[in-house]
Amino acid sequence: MKNLRILLPAILLAAIGSAGCFLISGQFVVSFDLPTPFNAQGNATLSSVDVDLNTISEYSDHKTELKRIDDLALVGTFTNNSLSSSTVYCWIVPSGTANLSQAQLQTQGVLLWGPLALATGESKKVEWNASAALFKGRQTLIDEIKGDGHFRLYLANSDGSAAQPSTKPTGATPSFDYTVTDGALIAVIGAAK
Repeated sequence: MKNLRILLPAILLAAIGSAGCFLISGQFVVSFDLPTPFNAQGNATLSSVDVDLNTISEYSDHKTELKRIDDLALVGTFTNNSLSSSTVYCWIVPSGTANLSQAQLQTQGVLLWGPLALATGESKKVEWNASAALFKGRQTLIDEIKGDGHFRLYLANSDGSAAQPSTKPTGATPSFDYTVTDGALIAVIGAAK
């Protein structure tokens, strides 16, 4: 009788396995490090970071197995170098276009993250939990991660809901001036075979 209690579950598991019903799944983390320091200024054209997740082996090795994005974070230490208080917003441009003006960013980009208010000269270290609360455009980022994995990130001082902050001619004081150190875009991805 004791052998029967062990044998029946083993036969059942073997039958399920032979029918192809096992699903092997798991999570992996993709972390894309931003240049450090990354300087973003509000001049005629804006600074951006080219993000190509295909350069990260955890992503490229499992790209065909992506099922869901479980969590996202944009972390780092954000510093306001300008002469007045400012609010940081991060935008994603799916096309990967570089050197956009603030007006072009509004038409080609999607607000991804923010607002992060900074006083003059203030630095704030943004970690996982604080970052998660700032995400606005999660679905656009998820679509890019599940898509080609190549896009561009911009920092700006506008969320696009009001008139554009004026951009200054090159050589003048920029409308904003941020530095990000030890920055990273991190995604927790669910995969299955």
